[in-house]
Amino acid sequence: MILVVASRRDAGARRLVRSWGPEARLLTPDDLSSPGWSVRTEDPRSSRAVVQGEVVTAGEITGVVTRLPAVTSQEVRRIHPDDRDYAASEMTAFLHYWLSALPCPVLNRPGPTGLCGPGWRSEQWSLTARRLGIPVRAVRREVPQYQGAASAQAGSHEAPGDRTRLQVTVIGGLCVGGDDHHLAEASRALAAAADVPLLTVFFEADGSQVRFVDAHPWTNAFDPRVTEALRDHLDRARSASERRSHRRDQTS
Repeated sequence: MILVVASRRDAGARRLVRSWGPEARLLTPDDLSSPGWSVRTEDPRSSRAVVQGEVVTAGEITGVVTRLPAVTSQEVRRIHPDDRDYAASEMTAFLHYWLSALPCPVLNRPGPTGLCGPGWRSEQWSLTARRLGIPVRAVRREVPQYQGAASAQAGSHEAPGDRTRLQVTVIGGLCVGGDDHHLAEASRALAAAADVPLLTVFFEADGSQVRFVDAHPWTNAFDPRVTEALRDHLDRARSASERRSHRRDQTS
């Protein structure tokens, strides 16, 4: 069983589940408030989860794609309004542990400030890219000096130009959309630096210059190339895990 952990409002997550057939299931924060969950730290594979009303063991889960950075109060509809902020925080903490402890492949495992990776801001991605020697688009940010300042003075500013947006998705080392060798290698290096197997990287071409713009751990679930590559990666990871388990059984 492949789980897609996401908001109930995530159309891309529903698209992944539909394209992968009955083996795939959508797990939302609504499931976390259903009875039947059980976590056993001494034997993580025997822990139980509730997915769309069905109780499953962690050992039945063969892969996870996480598209939920955190649980918000808007996601916990079954909780009393006065308790939703607290419940959302507790659910986020629980998912952080549960996704970290699952024995199957997880794209991506939780990071320090997010459930689907490191939770970096755009500036952190840009700084990491620059440290890797990747050309980075220069951006200037301004904060209004007084309340009521023109909104155009705030935010991000850049010089106008005729630019083309390029996108590369890294999935376990495979690059989708990375027809340019240098962009593919830069994207792999950035994913490795962030210690994530799944990353979408954006570049900008301005004439002969190509520069890094931003990155995030979500993917375009409506791109059939991405959907197929995700499923292939999870299938290969499952097969490799089964072979390792078989070898351990033979030597024990």
